Amino acid sequence: MNTARIGVQAAGEGRVTGPYLSTLLGEAETDLLDTQSSFESRQPPSTAADDVRDRLGRILNDAADALAQVRIAARRGQVQDLPTAGRDLPVVADRLDRLEKELSA
Repeated sequence: MNTARIGVQAAGEGRVTGPYLSTLLGEAETDLLDTQSSFESRQPPSTAADDVRDRLGRILNDAADALAQVRIAARRGQVQDLPTAGRDLPVVADRLDRLEKELSA
């Protein structure tokens, strides 16, 4: 998520090309989807773990949607629109960070 955020920010500042962003965002999305698939294939060991699985699953779904939006915009050549298309990236990244901190405490 943070790699995508940096790429989108750089796009808004005119510091990266469309092909570079397309590759960067495509790889970020692939990595997220692989992680999501791996996580969701695991059986939670307890009902408490069910809650964690559900919460993280919702955030990962939102992250996948946010990454898809910016990847699609980049591939359509709408590099100047990426900051608008990527407005959900910081929100989702913050949700992931908060959940990580909560679960690590």
